[in-house]
Amino acid sequence: MKIKYFILALLTFVLGSCSESFLELENPNKVTNENFWQTEDDLYSAVATIYNSLIDDYTGHYGTINWELKAGRTENFTIRNDVRDRYEISTFLNTFSNGSSSDLYKGCYEGIFRANQVIQKGPEMEIDENVKNQLIAEARFLRGLNYMILAIDFGSVPITTALAATSDDYYQSKSTIEAVWEQCISDFDAALKVLPTQYDANQKGRATKGTVLAYMGRAYLYQGLWENAETTLELIVGNETQYGYALQPVYAELFDGKHENGVESVFELQFSLLGGTDIWTDNPASKSRSTFIAQECAPGEVGGWFELYPTKALLNAFLQESTVDGGIDPRATATLAWDYPECVYYQRIFNTTWGPDEIWLKKNQNWWNENEGDWKSELNEYGMRYADVLLMLAEAYTMRDKVKDAAPLVHRIRERAQLTNKLTEMESYNREQMMTEIRHQRNLEFAREGLHFYDLRRWDLLEETLDESQVVGYQNFAPKHKYYPIPENELDNNPNMKQNSPW
Repeated sequence: MKIKYFILALLTFVLGSCSESFLELENPNKVTNENFWQTEDDLYSAVATIYNSLIDDYTGHYGTINWELKAGRTENFTIRNDVRDRYEISTFLNTFSNGSSSDLYKGCYEGIFRANQVIQKGPEMEIDENVKNQLIAEARFLRGLNYMILAIDFGSVPITTALAATSDDYYQSKSTIEAVWEQCISDFDAALKVLPTQYDANQKGRATKGTVLAYMGRAYLYQGLWENAETTLELIVGNETQYGYALQPVYAELFDGKHENGVESVFELQFSLLGGTDIWTDNPASKSRSTFIAQECAPGEVGGWFELYPTKALLNAFLQESTVDGGIDPRATATLAWDYPECVYYQRIFNTTWGPDEIWLKKNQNWWNENEGDWKSELNEYGMRYADVLLMLAEAYTMRDKVKDAAPLVHRIRERAQLTNKLTEMESYNREQMMTEIRHQRNLEFAREGLHFYDLRRWDLLEETLDESQVVGYQNFAPKHKYYPIPENELDNNPNMKQNSPW
C-alpha cells in the first residue's frame, strides 16, 4: 500500500515481548510483534509513524510548538508570556525542568525507537526486497535526522540503535556530541545508497537521495567541515536536472498553499485536512492531519492567540535594501504584514484594523482566510528548501576561500528577490564580505523557518545579535542557553545519565 505518510494514523507498537498469563485469552484484533510485521502494508505503516513523530504538535522538531521555539530564541520574534514553558525558553529563563524542551527530547527518542523497530524487524520480513530495502533506508535517514536534531538542540546524548532486550538496555550513558554526529552521518550514508532520486507524484513528502544529501551537507556545515559540505552539496547543485530542483520563480508561491511539493522542495512536511476533525486530541483515530500553527500566530483581532509575533529587528532587516525598481523586497511582504501600501491581512486592509507600529506574521499562515472559526491549517512546512542548499554550498565555498564560486549561488537568491545585480561585485569580495552577504540573505530567506538560531550559534554571533536587538529577555542569555539541558525526568529515570556542561 503506497500511501502518503501524513494520512496514516499513528500505530501503537509493542514495547517488547510480553508474555500473557495462560488464563488470559488472546485478542485476535490486538496488534503485536507476532501479527504485525508481516506485509508490505505493515512496513509502510511503521515507517509512516516515524515521519509522524517529526510533526507532532508538541514533541516534533517540525511541530507547531517547536516552530515557535526555534524562531522565539532569536532577535526576530517574541513569544507571548501566557505559556510559561515557551516564554521561559524565549527569554532564556528555562531550566532542566522545562516541559517544552523535554517534549522535544522525548519526541526524538520516540522517532528513534520507531526507526529501530523498522531497521531491526524489517530485514526478517518476507516481502518484496526492493520495497523492504527502500523502507528500511527511509528509517535509516529518519533515525539519522532525529540524532541530528538531538545534536543541534541538546549536544551530548545517548545513542541507541537496537531495541531493548533487557531492562538494563533502557539506561544508556551519554555519547559525545562528536559520536552523535557520526551516528547521524552513518545513517544518512546508509540511506543514500538505497533511496531513489524521485518518487511518483502520489509519494510526495518521502525522503529521496537528494533529501539525504542536503541534510548530510547541513550536518557537515554545522560541524564546520567545509570540504565535506562542499563535496556533498555539489552532488546536488551539479545535477539539478537529475534531481529536479530549482528555485520557485516567485518567492511568495512557496507559502500560498497552491505550489506545494514544487521544484524547490527538498524535504517538505505534509499536512492536510484529511483524518479526523479534532486538532487537539491525542487519539489518532479522531486527530486531523492539519496543524494549529495558524491560530497560534494570528492576531487577536481575528481570533488568533498571538503566541509568536515578529519584531522590528526583522522588519528593519528586510527594509535594508530595495528591489531594482525601488520597491520592497518581495520576501518581506511574503513573510510579514505591516502598514505598507495596500497590505491586506485576513481580508482586512491592514491600517483599518492594526496600528502603524504593529507587525504580524504571514509566512505559513492562512492569512487569506475569511473564516475565523476554523483554524485547521493544511499548509505544508519546509524542512529543507533548495535555496538552503544553494546558500549552504556558497558558505562552504566561502569558508574555503572560493568566493568567486560562491557568488553565482548567492546571485540566484538575490535575483529571485529582485535585488540589484551584484554578481561582479561579489566575485571580488573577500571571505568576510561574502559571509556578511550570506548571513544577511539567510536571515531574510528563511525567516520563521527554524534556521536562524542555529546559524547565529554556529557563526558565534548569537549573544552579540541578541544584545544589539535588545529583544525581550536578551539580558538573561548565558552561554549555556546555546543548547537545551538534558531534561529532569531523564536525569531522574536514567541512573547512567549526567547533565551536560555548563548546565
